[in-house]
Amino acid sequence: MKKVSVKIMSILLVLTLLFTGGAVSASAADVSAQSAVALQEESVGDGIMKVLYNALNVVCEALVKTICKIYVNPKEWQSIDEYDSEEVGFMAGRENYQTEAKEGNKWSLGYGSRSIVPEDIADGKYYIGRDLTVRIAKDVYDDNRIRVTAIDDNSGEGIVVLGAIDSLGVTSADIRTVRKAIIAYCAENNIEVASINITATHSHSALDTQGVATEFFKKLAGSFWANLVGSTAELPGLEAAAEFKQFFIGESIEAVKEAIGNMEEGEMYFAEVDTSAHMHDKRDLIAREDLQKTAVLHFVPDNAESEGTYIADISCHATSFSASHGYITGDYIYYLDKYIREQTGDNTVMVAGALGQVSRDIEYSEEGMDEYTALGAESDALGSAFGKLIVEADYGEPLQPVLNATHKEIFIEPENSILVLACEIKLVNNKVFYDGLLFKKFYMPSEIGYLEFGNEVAFALFPGELYPEVFLGNDITGGVTWDGTEWQYDSLADEVEGVKTYAVSLANDALGYAVTDNNFAFMGHIIGEEIADEVLSIGKHIASFYVSNYLTMIEDMK
Repeated sequence: MKKVSVKIMSILLVLTLLFTGGAVSASAADVSAQSAVALQEESVGDGIMKVLYNALNVVCEALVKTICKIYVNPKEWQSIDEYDSEEVGFMAGRENYQTEAKEGNKWSLGYGSRSIVPEDIADGKYYIGRDLTVRIAKDVYDDNRIRVTAIDDNSGEGIVVLGAIDSLGVTSADIRTVRKAIIAYCAENNIEVASINITATHSHSALDTQGVATEFFKKLAGSFWANLVGSTAELPGLEAAAEFKQFFIGESIEAVKEAIGNMEEGEMYFAEVDTSAHMHDKRDLIAREDLQKTAVLHFVPDNAESEGTYIADISCHATSFSASHGYITGDYIYYLDKYIREQTGDNTVMVAGALGQVSRDIEYSEEGMDEYTALGAESDALGSAFGKLIVEADYGEPLQPVLNATHKEIFIEPENSILVLACEIKLVNNKVFYDGLLFKKFYMPSEIGYLEFGNEVAFALFPGELYPEVFLGNDITGGVTWDGTEWQYDSLADEVEGVKTYAVSLANDALGYAVTDNNFAFMGHIIGEEIADEVLSIGKHIASFYVSNYLTMIEDMK
């Protein structure tokens, strides 16, 4: 495999040098520095491979950056000077940080859910959001839904919304569209809302909510001419994908309204559930016992006739149902929801934890099943296994009714121009702003956040697909490193004293992988099992950018 990889890299290197010329030399110092470090503790062969891979990273970035400069930017891109936080739908959270329950505080929670599957799903015009490979959905196997909770402690600080969409990811542009509609709805109805958060379950066999699987080459060619003439119309033949986007946004808005309208008082409980028996790190880099446990909140309404709600933060990829089957599905999340509802009558919202390369580990049987039913056997087994652990957990005493929420806006300068190109060709619709005219710098606005319940448990919200070691610190990796340096941050799990904090990925945006800076390798999957593929990442320093801003946000909150 490595011999083939070297040949491929050599060809790419020659071709790229022909097109990029001096652009590569600007990064030569970085490559030399990384290569020197790599050669210190590696065998000569491994060291040479690292030098070649690092060089490939530089030349590929130079090539794509050159394409980005040539490619015409979309008409709707604006100067960073025109950016307005309120106008785009950013919410800063609750105004005050509460350390104890006030007189009259009481938990209340509402649940809402809607299917986001179009009625004409079997017509062959919708896409499965797995990757850049075009996959047409031929029908629905179970369901794709948005599930939402609206939570309050009745302190007057405002409702906090937390929801999840069965999807690979949802862009900040679409989530902020949902937000603005809910903000307007709440203003019309004299409802105080402080924080609206929509995450993605990261199902690899759900409908394409971003555009990543929607005819890459057609968009590459068509968007150039559309951008050139200033057209914002959907490209011919892709109208159904655009209609689906408006459909799932509309259903999401209705689900949030439904959750707010269903709010009733009750008690909130917390349990930490060890789900590690059913998942593992595919890189064999993080031991099973070092994976973060699952945080579960359980709301029990005062009215015994009403449904309760579980909110679970599970750090396991939803890949037990293959997208190659052509059916759309919510993967194990559908069966988790089904199991808990059948066992307790309660609702479930699952948010994705620090996913990284954490995947399923479940025994299941297809015995006695027909071929169609067997397709979902693994998803059923995994979802039911997680559900059983959640239902049978010890939830202890109720949390005191104290709810905190804070958010920080961040402006990312992409180091990986592939993401800029994806936005230029409208493969995804993240908002991009620029600074300068001739030599533009690009910025992708996003956000991080923190939701705390009862001064005991919290969710740290990150916009990308977070790797466990980014959140839990470098100690869990056994010192494995790509560039020879160390990850400089300790675990964030106990950053707020007395509060157990759990990572949530793909929260309010979908911006690719975030792996520790020292283990960033551009084409990781062809290097080795312990390295991650960072082609779809903002760049080498995105994890430290997230963490440093998170720490600043927490310090400001405290």
